[in-house]
Amino acid sequence: MTITFEPLTTNHFPLLLKWLEVPHVKAWWNDHVIWTLELIEKKYRSYIAGSNLIHAYIIHINNKPIGYIQYYNKHDFPREHDYAIELPSSCAAIDWYIGEPDFVGRGIGTRTLELFLKSLVFTNFDNVFVDPDTPNVAAIRAYEKAGFKRINQAHSEKITLMIKENEECLSIKAFQ
Repeated sequence: MTITFEPLTTNHFPLLLKWLEVPHVKAWWNDHVIWTLELIEKKYRSYIAGSNLIHAYIIHINNKPIGYIQYYNKHDFPREHDYAIELPSSCAAIDWYIGEPDFVGRGIGTRTLELFLKSLVFTNFDNVFVDPDTPNVAAIRAYEKAGFKRINQAHSEKITLMIKENEECLSIKAFQ
């Protein structure tokens, strides 16, 4: 199985529209929004490669688009939720989903996360932060399998805060 990441283009907007309305994605990703192509265009146009602080990609398995993933410097955006935690200075955040139902629950998420972090995120950051909804057990399990550690909970334990440190940074610290 070959996993690749293609930078987001406007040609991907119909895929985003489709995926954002699939029940297993909608449950955790802007569940209150009824997406249209116009709303997709408005939200994601600035995510096109090189035009924003958000680096957005389409996940491919064997050249088939199956999901969306993005990363950004966590400190470039105000905290969407007041978590009252101190994050490391070199810290990305990621958001992602597998949109194609046939690819959910097959272990692809963990491999996708590991490859994305190694090939893109950890080339720019020493740490990566995620904040899945606590009831989203499948996401939390995928993060833990990929090496994320729970650091706290927020909003009456509705949100689980997790972080992963670049293993190369851990190796360097071990030698110091």
